[in-house]
Amino acid sequence: MSAACPRCGLTVPVAALALCPRCLLADDPVDDRPDAPPGVALEEEIGRGGMGRVFRGRQLRLDRPVAVKFLPPDLAADPDFEVRFEREARALARLSHRGIVGVHDFGTTAAGDSYLVMELMPGGTAAARIPLSAGDAVRVAGEVCEGLAFAHAAGIVHRDIKPENVLFGADGRAKLADFGIARIVDPAAATGGLTRPSLVMGTPAYMAPEARAGAPPDPRMDVFAVGVLLCQLITGRFPDAALDELPPSLAPLVRTTRAPTTPRVAALAPEEQSWQRAVALVLAGATAVALYALLASVTPRTLDVGDTLPFVTFGAEPRPGGRVFTRARFETWPVLAAAGAIALALGAYGLIRRHWRQAGVDLPAPDRPLPATRPLLALAAVIVTVFFIWLALDRSGASQASSYVPVLGGVLELGVVYLFWMGVLEGRRTGRGLRREPLFWLALCLSLFPPLVSFARMLAGRAP
Repeated sequence: MSAACPRCGLTVPVAALALCPRCLLADDPVDDRPDAPPGVALEEEIGRGGMGRVFRGRQLRLDRPVAVKFLPPDLAADPDFEVRFEREARALARLSHRGIVGVHDFGTTAAGDSYLVMELMPGGTAAARIPLSAGDAVRVAGEVCEGLAFAHAAGIVHRDIKPENVLFGADGRAKLADFGIARIVDPAAATGGLTRPSLVMGTPAYMAPEARAGAPPDPRMDVFAVGVLLCQLITGRFPDAALDELPPSLAPLVRTTRAPTTPRVAALAPEEQSWQRAVALVLAGATAVALYALLASVTPRTLDVGDTLPFVTFGAEPRPGGRVFTRARFETWPVLAAAGAIALALGAYGLIRRHWRQAGVDLPAPDRPLPATRPLLALAAVIVTVFFIWLALDRSGASQASSYVPVLGGVLELGVVYLFWMGVLEGRRTGRGLRREPLFWLALCLSLFPPLVSFARMLAGRAP
C-alpha cells in the first residue's frame, strides 16, 4: 500500500519513513513547508510575498494541478480572523469569472495555517514577460479590466494590482490573482472601514495617492493601478518617468486613470434608493408612533374613576359625577407600540448601514449638501401656509371646511418626518454633519411651528 508524500507529493510505501527518498536526498530536506491541506499533495514553492506563500500542488481525488496559497501565519493572532476568513473565502469562491483566478477550496490545517486552493496558472506572471508590445499590453489590460468590472459589481476591490498578480493560463489569457485577499488580511477592508496604519495593503508604486493616505477602498483605486500596470507592461517603467514613451493613443488613457480618486458620492442606484426610502419610512413611522404615545400621555382629559389605576394616572383631580381630571398618565398600549416600532426602526437602520459599508457606497463627502434639504424647506413652507389658511377659516366660521385641514396637516407633517430621516441617512452615508445644514434645521423648525401652536391652544382650552 502506498501514499503521497505530504511534502513533495511523491508516491511512497506507507511503511516508509516520514520523509520520502526525494526529500531525504534534497540539499535541505527539512524546511518550513506548511502541512498540506486535506486531499492535496504539495510540490515546490512557486511564489512568496506579503500576502503569503504559494505552492504548486495536486488535488489527489480530481488529479488536477492547483496552486495552494498559505496566508501569513501571524493572522492567527487576530481573534476575529477565523470568522472573517471563512466569510471572505466563500465570497471569493463564488467570484467565478474568466478574468479572475478561481478559488476551489479553503480551510485551515491542523497546524493553524489558513489556505486557499486556487486554479493553477501555468503561463507565469506578466512581470516575467515585460516588455510587451502595445497591442499585447492593451489586450492584457483589457482582460484584467473585465475581471475587475465583475468583482467591483460584487463589491470587492482588489487593492494590489501589479504585474506579479497578473497570471496567464494555458490558453494565454490573463487573469488576476490574489483577488480580494486584502479583505481577508485586513478586517477594516471587510467592513468598509479605513485601513489600519500599521498594515500596508498593496504595493505603493501602484497605489493611488488617496490609497496611500489611508482612504477607504474605492474601485477607482484599482483603475489607477491598471493605468500604472499598462505603462509597466509596455515600457517596464512607471508613468512618472515613462509616460512620454507610450504610444500617442495610449498616453491620454493612462493620464485619465491617474486622475484623483477622491471618492465622489454619486446618486445611489435605483434599488439602493428604494431601500433607503423604505428605511426612512420605517423610521418616520416609528417617530409618528412615539409622538402619538407622548401626546396621548400628556393630553389632559377627564376619566372615569375605574380608569385611574395606581402608577398609571398622575395628578388626578376629582370632578362632579364621580369622574377625575388628569393632566398626564401612562398610556400602556401606545407606549408599548412605540417601543416595538422603535426597535424595528433601529434594526432597519443597522441593516442598511451595514449593507452600505459592505457595498462600498458608504463614502465620505462632507462638503456635499444634503439632497433632502430643499424639499424639506419647500414642504415646511406649504405646512405654514396651510396652517394660516386653517386659522383664517376657523375665525371666519367656516368650521366644516376647516375641520379637514388638520388631516392634511398631519399627512404633510409625516412627510416632514420622512424627509428628516432621509437627510439623516444620507448624512450618515456621506459624513455630512447636520450642523452644516442650517436650512435643514430652519425647515424643521418651521414645520414644527403649526403643531406646537395647535397643541398649546388645545391645552389652554382643556385647562380646568
